[in-house]
Amino acid sequence: MTNLRRTTTIRGRPMKPLDLQTICDQCGKSRAHGNHDKCSKARQVQMAELRAREKNQ
Repeated sequence: MTNLRRTTTIRGRPMKPLDLQTICDQCGKSRAHGNHDKCSKARQVQMAELRAREKNQ
């Protein structure tokens, strides 16, 4: 079956594997299972605070 798998290409070149985390950094659970809206909002708040601190320095 692996011979039938198509490779994804971008501009004629094979696409590299995506460098994504499989475990949520907020709740520690798999990102493939469940709803991570709360985790996403918490991550957005953290990054906004970090950017505000960097801007003020």
